[in-house]
Amino acid sequence: MVDIPESAHHIRQMHEIFAKTRAEAWITDNLWHWQWWFMIALILVPWIIWWRLVNKWRLTEIFLFGMLILITASWMDELGTELQLWFYPFKIIPWYPQFVPVNYTVLPVTYMLIYQHYPNWRSYIMAITAMAAIYSWIAEPLLSYMGIYKLIIWHYSYSFPLYILIGFTHRWFLERLQNVIKKQ
Repeated sequence: MVDIPESAHHIRQMHEIFAKTRAEAWITDNLWHWQWWFMIALILVPWIIWWRLVNKWRLTEIFLFGMLILITASWMDELGTELQLWFYPFKIIPWYPQFVPVNYTVLPVTYMLIYQHYPNWRSYIMAITAMAAIYSWIAEPLLSYMGIYKLIIWHYSYSFPLYILIGFTHRWFLERLQNVIKKQ
């Protein structure tokens, strides 16, 4: 059996203290506050809207696109939080550093609706660019103003090209995947 380095034991102990402190802070500072209720609405309302608007004939394709967005958004948010580019003083649950309502709901639903309603690349590019502008320079500052999202060494403008890049790369990937499947 391999010995675990002393630094790993120290990190585990620090994590134990952090997890306990985070859970206690969540109970006293997050749970039942208006920001918490707002985030509950951010989780539920977009999916309800999506279900009413989604093209059920293309449900698998659109949902796959959304899940790719969800995975990427969660991964990028985890990385940004870990690198201390930003943090979230309010959370739905204390165990995730990510902003679950946006990563699991708002972003995937928005991208899926744009993907569904803008089938040609030109209109898709314009819609994704408009979404990136709204989310970067309106939604993120609003969440910051509400105390839900706090920048450390990040700037809202950095998000703009990332939102666009995510939209382009995921659509491109899904189209290539569909072409491969059609050839088989």
